[in-house]
Amino acid sequence: MTSRTAVLAHAARLARHAPSILNTQPWQWHIGRHTAELRPDTTRSLPYLDPDHHLMLLSCGAALHHATVAIQAQGRQVTVERGTDPLARLTLGPPDTPRHTDLAAAITHRRTDRRAFGSQTPGDEIIADLRKAVAAQGLHLRPVRRDELPLLAAATSRAASDAAHRPGLRAEVATWTDRPTEHGDGIPTATTATATLRRVPMRDFAPGSDGGFAISAAASDIGARYVVLHSDHPDDWLRAGAALSALLLTATVRGVACSPMSELVEAPWPRSILTTLIGTTGHPYLVVRLGYPVDDGPPPAAPRRPETETTHYGFTNASPHPGLTNASPHPRLMDASPRP
Repeated sequence: MTSRTAVLAHAARLARHAPSILNTQPWQWHIGRHTAELRPDTTRSLPYLDPDHHLMLLSCGAALHHATVAIQAQGRQVTVERGTDPLARLTLGPPDTPRHTDLAAAITHRRTDRRAFGSQTPGDEIIADLRKAVAAQGLHLRPVRRDELPLLAAATSRAASDAAHRPGLRAEVATWTDRPTEHGDGIPTATTATATLRRVPMRDFAPGSDGGFAISAAASDIGARYVVLHSDHPDDWLRAGAALSALLLTATVRGVACSPMSELVEAPWPRSILTTLIGTTGHPYLVVRLGYPVDDGPPPAAPRRPETETTHYGFTNASPHPGLTNASPHPRLMDASPRP
């Protein structure tokens, strides 16, 4: 393995820790001598929860950003090209001063934290840092005001209720919950929380049973803040995933716990309510809950697929993936960019 290939292999290895919808990890890396190509793994799609593959693309975008950060932290320049098939190509450039080493170090420590958040509230300085990280990826971050929380809560509750009655969706979520350890994916019960009243409801991964964390009524996210990831451009889900990754890694560095909430973007009508709530003509991609857990210590890590399943060496003539696009006017690769 050449030194360049080793840099790309390390990046793909760290990218396995990226967040993904239901921890499906729906990506494949194909690594050559100087480049790494990212493609979606359509065998891990969610036809009921994510029929348009939007959240699959967002997940792949998070993995793309993780990989880019890992390369830059190793002291290499990298060019990012986004497209449709492949979704992205990373091309190594010459050696450079290591950058984003703090973000790279946070990759294996980041967790989706579904525990209750206490009364301490993330300050405006932290929100400003998160906004800056998101803006570097071409997106915006809109904090939800306190007076807007009732609308956010009502819309989330209604979206969850409607989703529970969508044919096949509940069984699909159950399929990806508490899977056998050897699968290396899905949502372990140990990382979920018992369904209870919160300021804004969260997805119940195990209806009728207890989750891994018990939540008291006295600590129901009283200090949590909620932010909406949005863009001026529709259907730029891959870039939205990169912005989510930047937000989560920056929050981890700042000691803030996060849990992405996708319920309001999984169907058109709740997404339109979210658009109304943020008061913009932009396009919302995700809600993220921020705060400080009542419990000490980190939550359990979610499982990860073996590297041999997600990373391949050499390129194949993969066929295009209908429906998996990045809202690009060009059918192949575009938008070369040296940023993470």
